[in-house]
Amino acid sequence: MKKKALVIEDNGVVSETIKAMLEFLEFQVDLADSGTDGIEKYVDAKNTGQPFDVVFVDLVLPEMHGSMIIKELKNIDPQVNAVISSGYSEDPSIRDYKNLGFKGVLNKPYTLDELRNVLNELGLL
Repeated sequence: MKKKALVIEDNGVVSETIKAMLEFLEFQVDLADSGTDGIEKYVDAKNTGQPFDVVFVDLVLPEMHGSMIIKELKNIDPQVNAVISSGYSEDPSIRDYKNLGFKGVLNKPYTLDELRNVLNELGLL
């Protein structure tokens, strides 16, 4: 059975690129273009007994910062495998990602090898 990934990203080109890389690594991928949509999809998947194995959260989204999204996800599922994904490498959230509740970090743009390494660190490959 394929592992499931949720990508919370408001840039369509970026989300489609991440989706293609994850599908290459044989993940089933769902996309959300906002924090609210992503949280709803996470809850729905958990409630139907088909939870996501990993969630990629963009740090800067229009209506909700990535640090707020992880807070919500941790309330829903304290064991959530969430990876912060950002082009803002100077944001304090990047340095403090573990304390926020993220289990990995990817600085955009990232390569397939960098994505693979994070998934390996999470034990998903």
